[in-house]
Amino acid sequence: MAKQRKQPTKQAGWMLAVMFNSLLILLPVIASNTVKKAYTGVGVAEQPNVDAIMQTSERMSDELRALGPSDNDRKLPFWQDKVQQSLEDKDVDALRGYLLAAPAMLGNDLGKQVRARAEAESKGTAEERTIRAALQKVPESVARSIEYQIGMSQPQLEPVAEPPAPEASETAGAPAEPVAKGEEVGEVLQAGGRSELDWRFKLLGSYGDLAGMSQRWTGGDWSDAIVFKLTGIGLVQQGISDGLSDAHIRAVSIVKSASRSKRLTPQFTEYLDNLTDAAVPMSVLNPALEAANQDLATTEVRGARVLAAFEQSIDPAGLARLEGDLEQIDKIAALTSPSATLTLLSVVEDGTDLRRARMLAEAGGMQAVALVKERGHDALRVADAGVRWDGSMVLEIMSLTAAGMLLFWVALSTLRIYFPRRPAKAEPIGT
Repeated sequence: MAKQRKQPTKQAGWMLAVMFNSLLILLPVIASNTVKKAYTGVGVAEQPNVDAIMQTSERMSDELRALGPSDNDRKLPFWQDKVQQSLEDKDVDALRGYLLAAPAMLGNDLGKQVRARAEAESKGTAEERTIRAALQKVPESVARSIEYQIGMSQPQLEPVAEPPAPEASETAGAPAEPVAKGEEVGEVLQAGGRSELDWRFKLLGSYGDLAGMSQRWTGGDWSDAIVFKLTGIGLVQQGISDGLSDAHIRAVSIVKSASRSKRLTPQFTEYLDNLTDAAVPMSVLNPALEAANQDLATTEVRGARVLAAFEQSIDPAGLARLEGDLEQIDKIAALTSPSATLTLLSVVEDGTDLRRARMLAEAGGMQAVALVKERGHDALRVADAGVRWDGSMVLEIMSLTAAGMLLFWVALSTLRIYFPRRPAKAEPIGT
C-alpha cells in the first residue's frame, strides 16, 4: 500500500518538473518578444504624443549637456570650437543646431545666462531669441559672420515703408505684362504638356527624365533603382491635388537627393528598395516598361507611356506603406529643413529609425542635427517614441502574466510534494 501511494506522487513530481523547466524557457522568450515589439519598431507610434515628445526633449537636453567636457570651465571653448567649425564648413543646419543647443551645452551657469537673455528679449521667434543670446558667447566678428551665414534678420524698431511701384512709361510703348514671382521671361520648357515652372516638376524631374531612366532600366542598368521608381511614383501622384500628395512629392525629392548624393546607409537603401518594390512590383512593372519602350517614339510620347506603365503597376497596399514613410520624411523637413533632413537620414537604417528621427525633430528641431553630428546613429536612441498599446501588445502582456503566475503555482506545488507538512504531534490525553 505504501508503494502504491508513493507512485502517483513521483509521477506528479516529474510532470511538475517538466512544466517548471518549460516555463523557465518560455518566459524569457515571451518577455524578449514583448520588449522587441515595444521598442524596436512594432510598438513605435506613427504619430508621437505630447508626453513622448516632452520625454525625448528632456533626454536630448541631457545628451547635449553630456557632449562637452565634464569641467565647466572647458565647456565654453568646446562649444565655440563646434560653432567655429560649422561656420568654416558653411554648414548652416549644424550652425543653427549648436547655437540652439547652447543652453544645454554650456553647462549650468553659462546655460542659464543664455536662457535668461533669450527670455528677456521680446522680438523674433523663440529660436531667433535663443540664437541671438547664444551669439553673445562668441567673439563679435564671429557673431557677425554667423548672422550673415544663417541669414539672421535684425529686429526692426519701425516698419519701413515700401516705395510706390513705378508706373509704366508711356514712351516705352505698350505696358509690360506682369510676370509671376520666381519666373523668368523666356523660360518656356515643357514636360508632358505642363510647364517646368511647376514646382512639382522641379522637384521630381520631367517626363523626358523618366523616359531616359526607363531606357537605361530596360537595358539592364539598375544602379539608380530607387530614384527611378520614386520618380515614376511621384509623377503619377503629381496629378493628385489633395494636398497630401504634395507632402509625398516633397519627400520623394528629398529621398532622391539623398540617394544620388550617397547619403543613405546601405541598410536604409535596402529598406527603401523593398518598399518601392512593394509599391510597384517588379513582376508587373518590367513587362509594362518593355512594352512602353518597344516602338520608336519621341521623348515626350515615350515618357507618357512609361508614366502609364507606372500607373498600371502600382500596388495600393504597398503604396500605402511607402506613403507612411514619406509622410515621416516630409514632417522632418517641415520641422527642420530639407538639407537637415538629409543629415538625419544619413544615420537611419529602417522604418523605426525614421520614426525616431522624426521624434528628434519634433522634440528639438535643429538641435537634432547637432546631436546626430556628435552621436551618429546612437543619437536616435535618445528618441522616446513611446509604445502603441494595440491588441497584440495587450495579448503579449497577458501571456507573460499568465506564464508567471503558472510558474509560481508549479514551484509552490513542487515544494508541497517534496517537502510535505509534518503532521502535528498528538498530545497525550490526561495527566
